Amino acid sequence: MLYEIFHTWHIIIGCIGCFTNLLLCYVAFFKTPPTTRSYATLIINFAVTDFAECFLDLFIMLRWSDRLVWYSIRTFSRFVITPFNVTLIYVYHGLCQYTGPLSCKIGISLFYHCFPHTTWSLLLSFSYRYYLLHRSPLSRKMLVLIIFFIYTPSLFQAIIYWPTVVGREEILPLANKFFPEYNLSQEKNLGGIPTINEFASIYVIIHMAVPIFPIYVCMFVLRYKIVQKLMEKAEMLSNDAKASHNQILKCLIIQAFIPSLLMIGVVCYIVSQLGLVTHPFIEYLIFASICTMPMLSPFTYLVFIRPYRTFCMKLFHLQRRTLNSDSSAYYSTARSVGI
Repeated sequence: MLYEIFHTWHIIIGCIGCFTNLLLCYVAFFKTPPTTRSYATLIINFAVTDFAECFLDLFIMLRWSDRLVWYSIRTFSRFVITPFNVTLIYVYHGLCQYTGPLSCKIGISLFYHCFPHTTWSLLLSFSYRYYLLHRSPLSRKMLVLIIFFIYTPSLFQAIIYWPTVVGREEILPLANKFFPEYNLSQEKNLGGIPTINEFASIYVIIHMAVPIFPIYVCMFVLRYKIVQKLMEKAEMLSNDAKASHNQILKCLIIQAFIPSLLMIGVVCYIVSQLGLVTHPFIEYLIFASICTMPMLSPFTYLVFIRPYRTFCMKLFHLQRRTLNSDSSAYYSTARSVGI
């Protein structure tokens, strides 16, 4: 029963996320006003990353099991206690079970590398909003170079992590040893990390966990500075211009709060890893909560960016004809704000 619930949840959020992110890519490419094309580059970066997360979630559909293990080593008549050795066990329930274990390994590595890139991209979006209040927009080529620069650590993570993921033959003895109550020997699609005491695993943990707090602090500092600057320019900007700028700012603020869902996954991971609670529900919930983020993210742009919202309302026959004038107003507004 538990498997069916989470399996259905992954399919629903994965399919919705793939569709909405593809829709966001389309409107960002073809429905963005000429004056905002540079910022659309950042939106496309978000859409591509979130689409990859949703698709890879469908592809691997993980259940996570881990165990913090204390063990001893006898050397030179001394009994050395090694504090902890963490074994990670992955149970694949997604499409990769039909394409082979290698595709599952590469899939999980690509899946992990999307999350830190999303976090860095959020910081870039806030930084660029602040930059536009002082200077003219950057070229799309320059923004692509900046995106690739912040993507480099995530790309490095994807390259080094997948070779450390072992197959069923190596991980099954550990699974039977540490999780005999789960009877994982019946699972045909197993993989995992025998120990995190390797550079690749340590790098992944640090890269995914450490930068989050300082990046979030920077984002809210930038938000404060953007609001202050808008208040200083209040007399110079028209009401429409300020409204347009605030639309994108609201979009970014809401998108910044969406990753708080990651905290649910982190808490479940810590509770499970420390052995406080080991239950399949907790292990399913780790990825079920995390994978909700890329499904929700595109709605912030599709709702708060007026040309995108207008197109979507027309697409789903929710558009009033009187809103056509809003689109032209947005063009002039965006030009006056410089976005």
